[in-house]
Amino acid sequence: MIGNEKILQRKDARRQSRKGFLAGNQLGITTSVSSKFFFVPLRFCAFALSLILAVAFSGCNKTEQLETAATDAVKSESKEPAKDANVLTLSAESAKLARLEFAEAVEQNIVAPIEATGRVTINEDATARVGSLFSGRILELNAKVGDRVRQGQALAKMHTHEVHEAEAEWFKAQAELKQQQTKAAFAKTALERAERLFQAKALSQHELDKARLEYQDAQQEIHRAEAEVERARGHHEHLGLPDDQHDYDAPVVIRAPSGGIVLKREITAGASVNPGDPLFFIGDLSSVWVIAEVPEQQLSAVKIGLPVEISVAAFPDATFSGRITRIGEMLNPQTRTIEVRCFAANPQGKLKPEMFAQISLAAGEKRPAVLLSQKALQEMDGQTAVFVVRGENRFEKRIVKTGRKQGELIEILSGVSVGEKVVTNGGFTLKSEMQKAQLADE
Repeated sequence: MIGNEKILQRKDARRQSRKGFLAGNQLGITTSVSSKFFFVPLRFCAFALSLILAVAFSGCNKTEQLETAATDAVKSESKEPAKDANVLTLSAESAKLARLEFAEAVEQNIVAPIEATGRVTINEDATARVGSLFSGRILELNAKVGDRVRQGQALAKMHTHEVHEAEAEWFKAQAELKQQQTKAAFAKTALERAERLFQAKALSQHELDKARLEYQDAQQEIHRAEAEVERARGHHEHLGLPDDQHDYDAPVVIRAPSGGIVLKREITAGASVNPGDPLFFIGDLSSVWVIAEVPEQQLSAVKIGLPVEISVAAFPDATFSGRITRIGEMLNPQTRTIEVRCFAANPQGKLKPEMFAQISLAAGEKRPAVLLSQKALQEMDGQTAVFVVRGENRFEKRIVKTGRKQGELIEILSGVSVGEKVVTNGGFTLKSEMQKAQLADE
């Protein structure tokens, strides 16, 4: 009995251990040490998990605090005022060395211009069209398009029979004149001899009259020969031939009638030409004409001699001075404009024929404008700028847009207001200092 009870107790213990093991797998953590299982209660697992989460949460808080501090530092730096690159401050010594001078922008009335479009043309009063006076063949060319030639310079050489015939006539007329002069001298000598013989009663009156008649005929022949010489000389000079040329096979030299630039050449070597054919076109581009089309309603303000300002797209920052020399007689019925011719000096050759041009005539109504000394303007980075006084030895660079010139002043369309003080002398020094500062910042 006792043995059976022990056996049953062992079975119950084994059964209870199996139940505990199953419960431990569902609610706890199982560990194995020396082949025996230990079961961790659920409360201990929850405590360990909360401890791990607390440590992780404290680390996250520290990271967030560091990021927040860095962000606040960046914001505080961004709130600091940035340096203005357009403002320059000089020391008192530098300002003294720069010898700065100032002037205020003023408001004055200027004449509102009349604007018209036009084109640049050749000055017809300073051009020469060289043509052929006779038929012949071109032997040699001495000038090409674009060459600058002087008056009398050889342009080409040609062979022509007409010139050779003219030279022959010229020398023949001269020889005929000499022959008649010789005959007249002989007739004069014969007359004088006849008069002496007649006084000595050795010659009849008939013979004396005959000698006188021969002398008169000789004088008439001289007059005829002189007239022929003059005709041949005129033809000779018209062809531009030298008086002392005796070589009939020598080529004819075509010379420039005036100085200028060869704008066109209509011939080539070996070409045949006829009288009236154009050979060269020479123009002096040191002055040009600008033909403007002025609207009909503004014609009353246009006068001969009125000054104009000319601008072209090729040189947008430059203006050329001119004056009105002619006003057209007829109105264009399609455009309702009248042609106005302006003369413009062109010493540098910037104005080219057939350029489109904008012509400004100072003949409109007066209007107020902001004016400033032209000495204040400075070119910086391809723009027009001035230095405006902002305080003691402090200057601000301003980009301005300019308009019409009026004497030493220039119209300021934008960038400077009336009464603002700007630097008129020493601006180049400020420009250099500002460029140095920009390079240092970079």
